[in-house]
Amino acid sequence: MFNGTRTKGLARRATLFLRDHGFDVVGSGTNTEPRATTVVYDRSGHPDWAARVGRAMDAPVVTQRDSSRYLDVTVIVGANWRPPPLPFHP
Repeated sequence: MFNGTRTKGLARRATLFLRDHGFDVVGSGTNTEPRATTVVYDRSGHPDWAARVGRAMDAPVVTQRDSSRYLDVTVIVGANWRPPPLPFHP
């Protein structure tokens, strides 16, 4: 999970969002290039797994296999992704 925007904490919010939807997110960071749109990359050749993440994030899936990463999917969060509102706990 990488934040492709200047909005601080967006990758963390996306990580929590995906974890709440049952996905195992192993890490997050910042992308070096800003992105206007969110993209899900299929890294392991399992397009159905990447498609599930793509549906959850409402993002397109691009197949770009990379066995050196030891993961199945990479998400770069773009400026178009809006996290759901945080719950209010007074």
